[in-house]
Amino acid sequence: MVRLFLIIWLLAQPVTALADTVRLAVAANALPAAEALARAFTDETGDAVSIAHGATGKLYVQITRGAPFDIFLSADSARPERLMREGLGRASKPYALGRLVLVAPEGVDPQSAPVDLLRGQRIALADPALAPYGVAAVETLAAWGLGLDAVQPLLAENVGQVAVWLSTGNADYGLLAASLLPDLRARRDVSVLAVADDLHAPIAQDAVWLASAAEVPAAARFWDWLGSDTATAILVDHGYDVPAR
Repeated sequence: MVRLFLIIWLLAQPVTALADTVRLAVAANALPAAEALARAFTDETGDAVSIAHGATGKLYVQITRGAPFDIFLSADSARPERLMREGLGRASKPYALGRLVLVAPEGVDPQSAPVDLLRGQRIALADPALAPYGVAAVETLAAWGLGLDAVQPLLAENVGQVAVWLSTGNADYGLLAASLLPDLRARRDVSVLAVADDLHAPIAQDAVWLASAAEVPAAARFWDWLGSDTATAILVDHGYDVPAR
């Protein structure tokens, strides 16, 4: 009788009683979106989400050294592909296409020619050795006819730090992920100049379900949920294009 009562009690418990935690490693550009994804996922499933964020290159190194993450939201496709080849990934898939913008001081004409605007100026960009948005920034400057020697480059560890430098006035100009614009605009009035997609290689961002999380139920649920209409709407709302499912 006691055993029967226990079974009935367990079946009557809400889904949240069986909730788990999924641990995300998130590239800096995707932090605001990941926080919104986490809230929505928890609301729908009851699972908790923990987030560690930083430069894609540094997160990749941490994962190869055994850092306890379940899913990696990268800022590129190269590191996820590498993790899959190294046997550290269980599955990978594209989740977003990033966009780059040029941030300038308030009042700058958005139609200004970048080559005239930026020559000799301090401009913040992510370190291309660590961050895919830094690679895109260098490619964009080159397409505008500007090498790093033609400007005063301020190299940030990740694109999130670029946003911090712009918000504090430590940099007047910056090549920033569009996903970080809302937070920046909440702190400082700026002008924003569009960056044409054909000025740099596509910023294709892939996710990896790490092999070490194969038996983590919340990781499996988040992996499937990442392709949902809810997740897609959140990513679009944060300035990303989303690959066709």
